[in-house]
Amino acid sequence: MIFSTLEYFIFFFIYFWLYKLLQPKFSIYLIIAGSLFFYGWWNPILIWVPAVLCTVAYFGAFWIHASHEDNKKLRLGVTVISLLFPLLVFKYIDFFYNDMFAELLFLAKRDLQLVLPLGISFITFTMISYVVDVYRKDFPLEKNYLQLVGYTLFFPQLIAGPILRPAQLIPQLIRSSVKKNPILGLGLFIFTIGLIKKVIFADGISPYVNIVFNDPFGHGLIEYWVAIFGFALQIYCDFSGYTDMAIGSAMMLGVRLPLNFNRPYSAVSLRDFWLKWHITLSRWLRDYLYIPLGGNRTSKSQHILNIFITMVLGGLWHGSNWTFLIWGALHGFGIAINHSVHYFSLSSNMVNKVPVFFWRLVTIGFVIFAWIFFRANNIDDAFTIIAGSINSVFIYESIIQNIFPIALLSVFALTHHLDSQSRIRLAFKKSNKKYLYILILLLWIIVIASATGSSQEFIYFDF
Repeated sequence: MIFSTLEYFIFFFIYFWLYKLLQPKFSIYLIIAGSLFFYGWWNPILIWVPAVLCTVAYFGAFWIHASHEDNKKLRLGVTVISLLFPLLVFKYIDFFYNDMFAELLFLAKRDLQLVLPLGISFITFTMISYVVDVYRKDFPLEKNYLQLVGYTLFFPQLIAGPILRPAQLIPQLIRSSVKKNPILGLGLFIFTIGLIKKVIFADGISPYVNIVFNDPFGHGLIEYWVAIFGFALQIYCDFSGYTDMAIGSAMMLGVRLPLNFNRPYSAVSLRDFWLKWHITLSRWLRDYLYIPLGGNRTSKSQHILNIFITMVLGGLWHGSNWTFLIWGALHGFGIAINHSVHYFSLSSNMVNKVPVFFWRLVTIGFVIFAWIFFRANNIDDAFTIIAGSINSVFIYESIIQNIFPIALLSVFALTHHLDSQSRIRLAFKKSNKKYLYILILLLWIIVIASATGSSQEFIYFDF
C-alpha cells in the first residue's frame, strides 16, 4: 500500500478512528493487525517474513541475554546471521551466483525469480538493532512479544524506514497503551508536504528520467542533463517525501519518528552529506558496522579502509548490482579523501581557506555524478549516459520540449534550503491556522488534479 494513493487514505481514516475509539490497552493489537493488513496489501503470501524476523530476534535476544559473557558474542553472531539469511537469499542469491560464481567457475546462469519481500532490508536492520542493543545493554530485554512485534511492524516506517532503534519506538508504544496524544494539525501539514514532494516533483519528473536511463542511446544534450539532474531530484523527493508522510502519519497517531533528511543537497562535503541524507541509515552503519570495525580509533590506513568497507557494504545494501557497489565505492573514496585532507595541517588549512560555496558545488556535483551509477541498469548504461552528457548535440528546441522538468528542477533548487523539519514546525507554529488549513486544502486539490490516476511506487520499496 502506497502512502500517496486513495487506498491508503481510506485505510488510515479507518485505522485512525479505531485508534481513537479503542481502549488504550488494545492499541498494540490494532498496531499489529493494521500493520499486517498494510504490509499484506502488496503480497499477503509474504507477511510471514516480518513475523519470522521478529520471532528470531525475540528468542535470539533471550538466548543472548541468558548466556555467560564468554558465549554472548558467539550467540550474537549466530542470531545476526540468522536475521541476515532471508535477506541474503531473497536479495542477493541471484547476484552472487550469476555475477560471481557462474563467471568464475564457468557455470550456467540461472534466474530463481524470487520475489523480494517488501521492505526486507529495513526490517532486517531494525531487528539487528534490537538484538545488538540488548547485547550491548543499551536497551533492556523486551519480554513482551507483542510489544516487539508492534515495534517491528508499526506501519508508517515498516516499508522504507526511518530505521528505528528500540529505544526510539518501544517506549512510545508502551506509553500509547496509557495515553493517546496525537498531533493532528502538524502531522497533516508534514504529510501534505511529503505528498507534494512525491506526486508533483518525484512522479512529475519520473518520465523524463526513465526515458533516458531505460534506453540511454541517442538522446540530445538537454535530455541527458535533465535525466541526470532529474534523478537527483526524483530520489530525494521520492524518499524524503515518503519519510515526511511516515512522520506525519505517525504523529497523527501520537508517535514521533526521527528525522531522516535535513537539506542534504546543501552539504559542504560528503561527510556532511551523509549527516543529512538518510540519517537513520548513516547512523546505523556508523554504530553497527563502522565502529565495530574500529572506526577512527585505529591507524590512518585502517581508518580509511573502515570507511571504504562501510560505504561499499552500504552501497550493496541498496541492491544486488555492480552499479550499487560502484556507487558505494565512490562515496567511500570521497569520504576517505574528506578525512585524509585533515590528517595534515597544511592540507587542512588550505581546504578551510576555500569558500564554502565552492565546496557545496563540488559536493553536489560529486553526489549527482554518483547517482548515475545508482540509477543506471548496468555499468555500460552508466558510461553511455556520462558520454552522452558530454558529447551529444545541443538542440534549442529541446529546451522548449523539456520546459516542465526544467521548471521543476528550478523550483526545487530555489526551495531546497527551506526543506527542514525545524522550519516546517516553526512555520506551523507561527501560521494562522485558518489560512494554513486552506493552503493544505489547495495543495491537496493540486495533487488530485496533477495525479495521473495512480501514484508510482516509492523507489526505496525495492531496497
